[in-house]
Amino acid sequence: MDNKSNGKLIALAIGGAVLMGALFFGVSFLTGYKVPAENISAFLTPIRSFSGWFLLIFCASLIIMTLGKMSSRISDRWFLSFPLGALGIVALMFVILWIRPSGILLPTTGRTTTLEGQSIRSVPQLTAFLEGDTDFVNATKESLEKDAADEAAAAAAAPASGETASIDFDAAKKLVDNKCNKCHTLDSVGDKLKKYIKQGETEKIILTMKIVPNSGITDADVKQMVPWFNAKY
Repeated sequence: MDNKSNGKLIALAIGGAVLMGALFFGVSFLTGYKVPAENISAFLTPIRSFSGWFLLIFCASLIIMTLGKMSSRISDRWFLSFPLGALGIVALMFVILWIRPSGILLPTTGRTTTLEGQSIRSVPQLTAFLEGDTDFVNATKESLEKDAADEAAAAAAAPASGETASIDFDAAKKLVDNKCNKCHTLDSVGDKLKKYIKQGETEKIILTMKIVPNSGITDADVKQMVPWFNAKY
């Protein structure tokens, strides 16, 4: 294939990419999409998304083309070119993955975005967010392990569910108001609460609320809330 034909193919590919980008951008707004937070650009978001897919396809095409050219040159003198080339491509992919946190080759924004526009990139950050930690962005595996140890110590030091003498009911009420009224008010389900509490399932109710993502309820909180619920309902 001569250079003129190659130029036409390149022009066709560029034109097709521009057309696809325009269609992707237009369809994004026609579907009524909304960005998850106010500090995220509604204009740049679809462009960034398309750019990511375009670069992925473009790099894959380059790799396939390079491997094709290398394989066509394999002979007694070039028998190592194919495996070495493949190894180099894999090594480059790993280098890109390792450089990612610096933002040199890949963006530093997260894969998951909260309603406040904060990014969640790692499993520890996601775990901290689901547990209701407001400083989840700085969460690490070590900090989660420390928090779990502190929580276990606090739960061990807290009085048993049936002990009410040392319970601070004002603090317990404030705790309940902050952590047990996120989905709905307790007063709206008061009759159901009374029914389950009479059956001795107070702790089960609170544990059910605890497993809800982003509840922020800890084991120590459970022991503090049980006497309050028993006294209230």
